Amino acid sequence: MNPAPPPAYTEEAARLEVDLARAALETADREAARIHFHNAVARLAAGDRPETSHVLVAATLELSNLNFILGKGFGQTIPFLQAALKAAEHLGDLRSKAMIKLHLGRHYYFSNQRSAAIPFFQQGKTEVEALGDEDIQAGAAEFVGLYHHLQGMFTKAIAYFEAAVERFETTQGPLVPNPSAPMWLGYCAAYLGQFHRAIGTLDYYRRMLLERGDRALAATTRAVLGIVLLELKKNKEAAIHLSGAISEGEKTGNDLALYFARGGMAYYHFAEGRLEEANRYITHAIVEGTTAGLVRQYATPIFLEMGFELYKAGKPIFSETEMQREVMRIMREPNIHLKGVLLRLMAEQRLFLGAEPETVEKDLNASAEYLAQSGTPVQLAKTRFTLMRIHLKRDDPAEARRQARKAWKELAGYGETFFPDDLRHLLAEEPAREPTPEVKEEFLLRFIDIISELMPGPAPDRLFTRLVQATNRYFGAERGALFWFSDTPKQTPALRAACNLTETEIFSNAFRSNLALVFDAWREGRSILVRRGDRSDDPYREKAILCLPFQIEGKPRGVLYHDNAYVTDCFNFLDPAQLNRLVHTLGSYIEHAWDLSRGFEKLRPPLAVPSTVTGTVEIVGESSRIKAVLTQVDQVAPTDSTVLILGETGVGKELVARRIHQQSRRCDMPLIVVDPTAIPEGLVESELFGHEKGAFTGADRQKKGLLELAHQGTLFIDEVGEIPKSIQVKLLRALQEKTIQRLGGTKPLFSDFRLIAATNRDLAGQVAAGRFREDLYYRLNVIPITVPPLRERKQDIVLLAACFLRRHSLRHNRPAMVLSPEVQQRLCAYPWPGNVRELENVIERGVLLSTGDHLELDLPAGHTRPGADPFTDLPTLDELQRRYIHHVLEKTGGKIAGPDGAAKILGMKRTSLYNRMKRLNVRGNR
Repeated sequence: MNPAPPPAYTEEAARLEVDLARAALETADREAARIHFHNAVARLAAGDRPETSHVLVAATLELSNLNFILGKGFGQTIPFLQAALKAAEHLGDLRSKAMIKLHLGRHYYFSNQRSAAIPFFQQGKTEVEALGDEDIQAGAAEFVGLYHHLQGMFTKAIAYFEAAVERFETTQGPLVPNPSAPMWLGYCAAYLGQFHRAIGTLDYYRRMLLERGDRALAATTRAVLGIVLLELKKNKEAAIHLSGAISEGEKTGNDLALYFARGGMAYYHFAEGRLEEANRYITHAIVEGTTAGLVRQYATPIFLEMGFELYKAGKPIFSETEMQREVMRIMREPNIHLKGVLLRLMAEQRLFLGAEPETVEKDLNASAEYLAQSGTPVQLAKTRFTLMRIHLKRDDPAEARRQARKAWKELAGYGETFFPDDLRHLLAEEPAREPTPEVKEEFLLRFIDIISELMPGPAPDRLFTRLVQATNRYFGAERGALFWFSDTPKQTPALRAACNLTETEIFSNAFRSNLALVFDAWREGRSILVRRGDRSDDPYREKAILCLPFQIEGKPRGVLYHDNAYVTDCFNFLDPAQLNRLVHTLGSYIEHAWDLSRGFEKLRPPLAVPSTVTGTVEIVGESSRIKAVLTQVDQVAPTDSTVLILGETGVGKELVARRIHQQSRRCDMPLIVVDPTAIPEGLVESELFGHEKGAFTGADRQKKGLLELAHQGTLFIDEVGEIPKSIQVKLLRALQEKTIQRLGGTKPLFSDFRLIAATNRDLAGQVAAGRFREDLYYRLNVIPITVPPLRERKQDIVLLAACFLRRHSLRHNRPAMVLSPEVQQRLCAYPWPGNVRELENVIERGVLLSTGDHLELDLPAGHTRPGADPFTDLPTLDELQRRYIHHVLEKTGGKIAGPDGAAKILGMKRTSLYNRMKRLNVRGNR
């Protein structure tokens, strides 16, 4: 039997797997990334080593998200999340702890452990709310929405899913936040009777995911789109999407997409009367889903309805015992939506078996209460249909008609789709269902109320987006856009806002005829309503289009556009008179909002306050070496290129950086200086990138990082070689992508900064020794500038000394002094191992100690070369220890323990050396 690998080997292997996973993500190979993350987490979770806790936590959360994006690995993730939760608690990482609990809730939900899911959702939600910042609330939005969703509280849930999809859409990068948010938003909208919104949302995000190359996630979204179309009785269109989702799910190995799509195909065949085929598909879905860890997912109640109908037809999905167990489970759980549906189905089952209507009426009334509370009009109407039949059987047509009126009103514009033929006579006995003048007026007033609630502000495009979203819901449209025209007649309009439409789609050939209608509405100044009918040969073609033009200051300026591809009668309630009034109201509102936004623009303060510092940073020198440096500095300063300043300690690298900044286009914005040697190693990441509240023990408030503070300015990192290697990859990503992420945060933050770095180390040698990342080195070494040591620019020594003499004489209120020829000779003869900084210190000390008008110098005797005498600059005892320990660590390559380690050479215990290094702020080489 082979011995287990040592912990250090396991840890190093896990870190390598994480690096490989992130490299795979950079190339959009998510499956490879998932496998590497899985391997890393499996190693780290088995080891249970505190020093690897932060790696375990981060990798597990990324793995959990990837599993949902790719739709696989559900059954394997829970033990990993449990280990990561323990690690986060050990670290005091409140943010990750809250998010891990939400991830556990989601996994328990999908693995049919709803009773375990609820406590984790509740705890995670409470902890997120306690932290309270926007970043973690946005990251948790999908999970909190799911928490309300699994209780059947869809009105609450949809608000969270809306926030989640906004983050999903705007975040770029290999790891998608809130990956299942579009799916849940689509389901929620459908449950709430907003089918136009559900279809438009799902179709839009499916297309977006395909454009991004997310084929697996697109397959899941397409499967849900097919299911929603089934609910709307669009069986033909649904079958196209469901069969497509099965094909795409098989190609990408997406278990979740296959589970949903096969279940959808089962219902499609059931609705078409092919019960054998329905039974085959649903059995396949259940078996494959159970293998993947997906158990009993009633993503929509139509599957519960199908189960009961197949049972009645003698082709049951479950055995009698399994059916009873399912009924008991649903009634035990908190989902009021499924409870309401199940109570109706059980009542209908008992009626089918011959029960008296009076014995089931109580359950039907309870069903109606649950479904009304859940806010699901279609399922509530179905319960009312059963009640209508009972009242008719009881010879109570008045109560049946009352229930019919309620159902018709609750179904809003979908009454024609869902109202059963055998009950329509109850509506026929009522007055005509054509809208009365009073109803039309109410409709217009509601339109005015909706747009009046949209408060104008300084950002008109944001307001226009909210306007398009609101009118999309109001008209029952799937997609919408606001086009803005300039004064040039033939110019293409600008897309100022859109809902479920992208700019790429709008200016594609497929949208050409639609755009022609937009042009017609703008040129002619009239509303256009087009109905193309249901074209069976083109299921994707827009079947209803509405264009509403508007004016600004009496000139045609834009068009509000809406369309539907799946629902044909969405705009049927609009007549020409109503359209004219809508156009007038819309134009008045947009003109008012536009005027207000221009007023805000005049009041807006400038983005940056000009710096009070004028001129350039003074760099004294007449030597050819320093003049060459200044010429190079002045050439590169106006660009945004990264600059690497090289040179010994004390040569004036920061002065060079300040001169570059002051002569750049960013001179009015901040110059942020970072000295990693002054920051304890454990806090470097937090200082550079910032942290969110609760990211670690002691993080009691949010803190912006130095990279974030440098936005639009310049970031100067002195001694860049001191940045720990573990953080170098984050710095490289920030340079490449101009985005950063606070420690504990999930939201990428844009930061446009210019980087200037400096070092006195041989970075190329550090790269060769494996202590500095090669890719970061090449990223920094775009324009290298080498500042010469003072001993190589001797003609500048007297100039610099005279400058420092004037400065410190004034500063310390001393009489003017002069440099005698003897002093000048001594200054030029000395090698200045500490360079310009040492020269200034010597001059300042001379000013303080001199008694007459001649400077008295205290220079060390001899002319030793720099580095030959460690006592030249009269270091303190602590400084001597610091230098020697650093020297020994250089010799051992950073190794501390073992026979050839630094502790052995220094004659110290390993723990004593660690303590001494901590006290002296000495970091080991990495």
